[in-house]
Amino acid sequence: METWRVVAGVLIALFMGLVGVALATNYRGVTEWHVRRSAAAAGVLRRVPPWRWLPDADADRRMARFVLLGRGLGVLFAAAGVVALVVELYSVVSGEPLPSNK
Repeated sequence: METWRVVAGVLIALFMGLVGVALATNYRGVTEWHVRRSAAAAGVLRRVPPWRWLPDADADRRMARFVLLGRGLGVLFAAAGVVALVVELYSVVSGEPLPSNK
C-alpha cells in the first residue's frame, strides 16, 4: 500500500474531526463567525426593496437558529472524521486497501 495515501487519509480524517469539534463546541466563537460570514456572503442573494425593512429581533432569532444548525453539522463532521480515521487505521492494520469501484 502506498504510504502517501495513508498519510493523506489520516490527515483528512484528523482535519474533519478537528473542524467538526470546533464547530460543535463553538470553540472561540468559530460557529458564530462562520454563520456571520456565510450570511454576509449569501446576503447579496436576498433582495429587499428599499421601502421595506427587516426587524432585528427576527435576524437575531435566525442567527441563533443557524448557529444551532452549524453546531449540529459540526457533530456530523466530527463523527465522519472518527469513522474515516477508523477505516484508515483498519486498512493499515489489515495491509489491504479498501476495494475501489474500478
